Amino acid sequence: MATRRQKTQSMVIPFCGPAYELSSTFISSQVCRNFYLKHYPEVAGDEFILEGTPGLVLWLDPETNFESRRTLVFGDYKYEVSGNKLLRIDSSKNITELGTIGTSTGPLGMATNGLDLVVVDGTGGWVWDYTAETYTQITDTDFPDCMSIVQVDGYYLVPKVGTGQIWRSDFNDGLSWGGLAFSTAGADPDPIVAISVHNRDVYTIGERTTEIWQNSGEATFNFVSITSAFIQKGGVGPLAVTEGNNALYWISRDRDGQGQLMQCVGRVPSNKSTPAIIQEFQSWGDLSDIQMFSYEMEDHTHIVITSPSAGKTFVYDSTVGKWHERSTRILGLNDHWRISTHSLFNNLHLVGDFINGKIYELRSDAYDEAGATMVATRRASVIRAKQDLITINSIELISEPGVGLESGEDEDVNPQAILKWSRDGGRTWSSEVDLPLGTIGETENRARTTQLGQGRNWVFEVSISAKVKRVITGAIAEIVVDG
Repeated sequence: MATRRQKTQSMVIPFCGPAYELSSTFISSQVCRNFYLKHYPEVAGDEFILEGTPGLVLWLDPETNFESRRTLVFGDYKYEVSGNKLLRIDSSKNITELGTIGTSTGPLGMATNGLDLVVVDGTGGWVWDYTAETYTQITDTDFPDCMSIVQVDGYYLVPKVGTGQIWRSDFNDGLSWGGLAFSTAGADPDPIVAISVHNRDVYTIGERTTEIWQNSGEATFNFVSITSAFIQKGGVGPLAVTEGNNALYWISRDRDGQGQLMQCVGRVPSNKSTPAIIQEFQSWGDLSDIQMFSYEMEDHTHIVITSPSAGKTFVYDSTVGKWHERSTRILGLNDHWRISTHSLFNNLHLVGDFINGKIYELRSDAYDEAGATMVATRRASVIRAKQDLITINSIELISEPGVGLESGEDEDVNPQAILKWSRDGGRTWSSEVDLPLGTIGETENRARTTQLGQGRNWVFEVSISAKVKRVITGAIAEIVVDG
């Protein structure tokens, strides 16, 4: 009878990866929350490291105690709708309340032609004139009910709620709307749910299909549909669309289903969702409250997708084509990211709060959310050797060492990563083990633990809550396979 030979071997664990959690966690239960993936410059090929997502530093509290709903930067000012108030903010953080709109919550649109700024919220429209410094409600009887607005070539365009109609303002005048200045997206009779402009093309996103329009120069209504650019994908809501990295993005719906992230480049659409992400979005049910925005930091363009009702935020990093999750910790539980809006103002990435309208600076050197703990979690892909028993004698997390703070709370001065593992594909878990990240100056620190036991379907999870730099390049295990 042959004797089995067991040999201890060093194994590089595929630790750095995207969010990819399926309904069957035994197949895949990958979590990448408040981490994002960056290319690893020392290794050729498709290798990544994990870096903590940017944190928040309070920039200004408008004291509205309402959601930051929409923002726009023009000239020397940042314009912000917080609750039902339109605010003008300068670089010295001086706030001027310009006026109020009809609602305090819900979707709205905001656009400018360079002469005035228009806000619409489904109950009406309001115009701020930059030169005259007047705030006026639109009283033109031809102005339709609308919740989104765009501007192109000096004209405002809005979709009339519940219809396929697109209405146009007079040239460079947000207060004037002609009774015949409209047309209908007629390739498919589905109501328009969102409108956006990309590279001067007007995207009218319906419930099932999307048409692309352009300025034709005609007199009565000078925008026409480009028949060759018809897209068999509609959208889910007025705020579920954004631009980023020279592309247009929206969450789709059509006759067959919903939940894909569509990217349109050069009028050509493509799906950027993984099966796990589509499954995640579809599990949310009603997607009409999804809000999207984008931001670009350190050469990564992030497409942020939040459902307040589902309590989830997922982010597509279009630079590397990978997904991660953003989360705010509320009462010890993961909720959607607290951020609802973004603008680049005075060379700062300023973001608005869903809950209280506070404005924060988004910074890569901040490791909490304006004083609140930000927990970064990575759950790796499953490790199997067919179904042979695997004994793990030790595991070492390869992370940037010596990241502790000089002073402050003990957990930040002597930071730890929290490790736990599952031997059955993510169904049950071990107790937690601390892995030291190193106090300041401990540049040879090793984050290692031993004697993990035996199992057939290993999954490792690491969380970091300390307010320190988070950089993970991988993990190594010493293993024995009993095969």
